[in-house]
Amino acid sequence: METAVRYGIVGVGMMGREHMVNLSHLRSNGALLTSIADPHPPSLDLALHLASSLQLPTPQVFSGHQDLLESGLCDVVVVSSPNMTHYAILMDIIRHPRAHHVLVEKPLCTTVRDCKKILEEAKKRPEILVHVGLEYRYMPPVAKLIEIVKNGTIGQIKMVAIREHRFPFLVKIHSNGIEVNEEVERKFTKYGFE
Repeated sequence: METAVRYGIVGVGMMGREHMVNLSHLRSNGALLTSIADPHPPSLDLALHLASSLQLPTPQVFSGHQDLLESGLCDVVVVSSPNMTHYAILMDIIRHPRAHHVLVEKPLCTTVRDCKKILEEAKKRPEILVHVGLEYRYMPPVAKLIEIVKNGTIGQIKMVAIREHRFPFLVKIHSNGIEVNEEVERKFTKYGFE
């Protein structure tokens, strides 16, 4: 086997643990989960239990992404934290003196302005890849749909909508003593979204 690619995961809630499972399938290709970071101890406990059940080496545990970055234990950082945390975490990763490739769960950020800032900052680091997990396009049914559309089989497409049914973010992360879900709800209500 060639040199292992060392992965760290920031945010080991439901999506972060899904990435752990996916990385376990890539072990024979050199993927190695070395570290996890999450400020929520129960999420860390669940992730460690999952690592054990997948027979993965026990990853180093950190309560925050900065310590994970400073550890030198990973080449790639998977960001699967709540959406509103992506901007700050990505900026810290991109600006870190040690180069880390990044796979971030969608959305890249929660505002267009923040997305543009991330892109500007990433352009300054040509030695790293920053990739948003847009995996649907590779799923067989979606790939087939894309093929059908490109071939013009069903005519010109005017609009496509996909509704995904899954759990919402679970209430667990606190920001200044306010549950993030309430904070986000308040922001959406402020702009007329209910």
